[in-house]
Amino acid sequence: MKMSIRFPVAFVAALCIVLVSTAGPASAHASLVSSDPEEGASLDSEPSTVSITFNEDVSTPAQLQVTAPDGQELADGEPTVDGASVSQTLQSSGYAGTYTIAYRVVSADGHPVTGELTYDVKSGKQAEQSAPDDEESFAQRHRTHLLMGAGAVVVAVVLLAWPWIRRRV
Repeated sequence: MKMSIRFPVAFVAALCIVLVSTAGPASAHASLVSSDPEEGASLDSEPSTVSITFNEDVSTPAQLQVTAPDGQELADGEPTVDGASVSQTLQSSGYAGTYTIAYRVVSADGHPVTGELTYDVKSGKQAEQSAPDDEESFAQRHRTHLLMGAGAVVVAVVLLAWPWIRRRV
């Protein structure tokens, strides 16, 4: 009995739909609960330390990088990890403008968590703002994963269609 090509294609399509629709959520990693200074805060003067707090403990190594409006790195020593909090002592830059806090920590489940916060300082000399870099799109950031997924789909289709192809030959 000959099968039409519609059956394997329909089967693969149905299988893909079932797999995608029943996929569970990813396991939760540490998420940012608060920061000092808060995201978007407007301060009269530069803080001497910054800290971020997560919803679960984080481990070392932790990275907390604070960048002044002129691009200068302000971290003074290594960040301190205390349970779910990470703090960093800062040097003064003397600039008014937008400061960026970039962080990378390892959550309790072993996955890295990264993010970025900003705050403004009203007093100090003005720094020339550089143009922000263009952000990568989702497809650019995950190009390798998307290609591997597409390759897996092709392999699955070939494996599912192989018995039909052999009978036709």
